[in-house]
Amino acid sequence: MADNEREHVRQRLEDWLAKEQADLRSGKLSALRYPAGTGNSAETSFADFTYVADGRTQSKTYVFRRQLDQSDLFLNADLRLPYNMMRALAHYPLVPTAIAVGIERDRSVIGSPFLVMEGVDGRVVNQVPNYNVEGWVAELSPGDRRALWFNAIKTLAQLHKIDWRQHFQFLDDPKRGLAGLDQYLDWVKDWYIWARADRPMPVTDAALRYLLERKPTGTEVSVLWGDAAPANTMFKPDLSIAAMLDFEMAALGPGEVDLAWWLGGEEHFSSLVGVPRLEGLPTRAETIALYESERGRTVENMDYYFMLAYFRMATVIIRFIDRLIQNGKMPADTDAVTNNPTTRLLASLLGMELAPASGGYSLMERELAGASKA
Repeated sequence: MADNEREHVRQRLEDWLAKEQADLRSGKLSALRYPAGTGNSAETSFADFTYVADGRTQSKTYVFRRQLDQSDLFLNADLRLPYNMMRALAHYPLVPTAIAVGIERDRSVIGSPFLVMEGVDGRVVNQVPNYNVEGWVAELSPGDRRALWFNAIKTLAQLHKIDWRQHFQFLDDPKRGLAGLDQYLDWVKDWYIWARADRPMPVTDAALRYLLERKPTGTEVSVLWGDAAPANTMFKPDLSIAAMLDFEMAALGPGEVDLAWWLGGEEHFSSLVGVPRLEGLPTRAETIALYESERGRTVENMDYYFMLAYFRMATVIIRFIDRLIQNGKMPADTDAVTNNPTTRLLASLLGMELAPASGGYSLMERELAGASKA
């Protein structure tokens, strides 16, 4: 984004804040900051708002999430979903998140819908560079790393204890079936078909058939984070949870969906890419045991939910690579859409074989690494 365009957006956001927040009418919004590594489902920027209240100059940090038109990772992406999640979670202090300030769906303000939240003090676990290789988590002691992970899993279990009928009815989509796994799988199926865009994708097609044919029955209905990941968790200096973030995939379903996504994501940043996990990070078995203890029940059908997690990861990769192709950052004939570490894992679990990869996925990783240094 050019400097003059950024200044135009800053001014429009300043005007919007003054209109929406009565106590901010005489304030000034700083230049927008666009840090790397803040997620790919929407454009994120930060700014400080300085204003006078009670005769004193004060400041607030705001976070702006702007919809990525024409290149969304998710089907029917709508910022109302994370906005509603933050407002609903405000009723549950054991599951902290950012304070939602407002949402604007009128594209005329800055050219696309956006939501605003208050900034949260804390640190997320970096994915680029890989947290298993460098960064603040690598600098912790093994015991602190273990505490960090366990604090996140305990908070995830607290989320899943919430009665979804208290403040989360907006997640219910009856036209997709019964609340819970039925609705969730119907959305995942439609998301994949949209991302696939009529292209031949034998491995992920087979994975979808597996998921639909072997769907567990009698599953619980919990509030799902949707993108449960260390990179979407803000940690305080004492390693407790400051906030859970990024609810673009929030839904209803069994808690195992989130748990498998967390564990599968960890795998993506270690064994799937040939990187050793940091000492102290809990094993899969230890993480599941802690979750079970916090939930007060045994998890079920985890092999199924790991398959679902890998399938969802593969769908995200399809959309992400398509976006890179669209922006001229990857060649249109890359095989990375169908041949990457995640689809190769899916193929192995399904008893299928893939030809050697061309290396296109490495190009995607280099693109991510370059963005992190921008």
